Amino acid sequence: MNSKNKKLNAFRFLIAVMLISLLAGCGGGNAEEAGGTVPNSESEKPQQSSGSAPRTLKVAYFIGGYGDAWFLELKKEFEKAHKDVTVELEGDSGIMDKLDPRFESGSNLPDVAFLIHSDKWQIWAGKGLLADLSDIYNGDSLDGGKFKDTMNEEARKFAAGKDKIYGLPWSDGLLGMVYNAGMFEENGWEVPKTWMDFAQLADKMKAKGIAPIVYPGKIPGGYMDFLVKPMIVQAGGFDYLNELLKMESPEPLNNPAKKQALEQYEALFKNGWVLKGSEAVNHTEAQMLFLSGKAAMIPNGHWLENEMKSSIPSGFRMKMMPVPLVDNAKETNIAFSMVGGDITVIPTKAKEMELAKEFIRFAATKQMNKKFTESTGALRPFKYDMDGVKVSEFTQSVVDIMQSSTPFTFNSDSPMYMKFGGIYPSGEFNGNISTGTKTAEQQFNDDYAFAKEKWNEYTEELGLK
Repeated sequence: MNSKNKKLNAFRFLIAVMLISLLAGCGGGNAEEAGGTVPNSESEKPQQSSGSAPRTLKVAYFIGGYGDAWFLELKKEFEKAHKDVTVELEGDSGIMDKLDPRFESGSNLPDVAFLIHSDKWQIWAGKGLLADLSDIYNGDSLDGGKFKDTMNEEARKFAAGKDKIYGLPWSDGLLGMVYNAGMFEENGWEVPKTWMDFAQLADKMKAKGIAPIVYPGKIPGGYMDFLVKPMIVQAGGFDYLNELLKMESPEPLNNPAKKQALEQYEALFKNGWVLKGSEAVNHTEAQMLFLSGKAAMIPNGHWLENEMKSSIPSGFRMKMMPVPLVDNAKETNIAFSMVGGDITVIPTKAKEMELAKEFIRFAATKQMNKKFTESTGALRPFKYDMDGVKVSEFTQSVVDIMQSSTPFTFNSDSPMYMKFGGIYPSGEFNGNISTGTKTAEQQFNDDYAFAKEKWNEYTEELGLK
């Protein structure tokens, strides 16, 4: 074979090798390695290419007054922004009871949990079961600036001064009194500003066969505390509130401001201003009695409308009102904020730790905060305007009170406060006073006596000496 033919054959061989390689790449190779995408038969959501393996973020949350519309929206928007992520939602009205054994055992854990009205997270934190979220709090917000600077005052107070932050508040709202706005307008009744005003109005209501107040008597403490605690702050002021929350001695429990609030609460029952039978109903039953017009007012929170939306009669209108003022009030313009009641946590053993933190940041953007208010009628503990947010008359009344008042909470880091179970260490005040088991004065005296008796014992037990 001459040299010319040898060169031709070599060239043909090279071309054949190149064709074989090209065909293999187009037909039998890995599309991801070639820079393409892989169709997902289980979801229409495309997966990221170039080495981004699909990830699943497990999110647990309580289904109650907020429903689950916001979480569904949050899932959709987060997945849209993170093409390789699938958010797996676990919403349940009994989620708190179900999560407790899972956190304790470390198995079947969510990556992030939105808890509601529970101190379980504090117990978990003490056992090392929760991740430190200080890097979120002190880090950057997805909207720009620092995350902590986007939080409102009470939310920052909740986290400020702690070496490690194991929980961040995820909702905010108002606790107090809801009234039947339509009934008030039809009868020409003015919203009472003081308890003296309330007394006069209550007699007019009774004359019409309408109970002034209904409450869920089967719920210990709870809802009636939405009235008593604001009255305590009205009577004692913020200096007294700080003494209560620090609980550095038994003496804050012997302040006449607390006694005054308990006595005003007692007056509701002494004067027959509470619907008969309230002591035997749960919160849903009490709310139905309110919606049916059996009572003009109900101690409740900003979630009431959303929680009962399927049961609200056509044309029924309700609003929130400030808690009427006690005599000689030191604070006259306050709002009982629920910041710190609903907490977001991440388990120490979360499989997707960084993604869970990103989820919390994403949930706190102005876009998602507005969507929360639109879908729940509630607020987030962040600074965001209401421009473009459509809210009901009820929600607007909540916003108006919160924006025009000084907020306060009963959140405390005091070990003794928590050991006492709050400011009623001798027993649950609501059941005692409403049933006549104790007078307001007896409850007040018993709380102080119990605190004095147990102070040294608890101090030693908690290692505070």
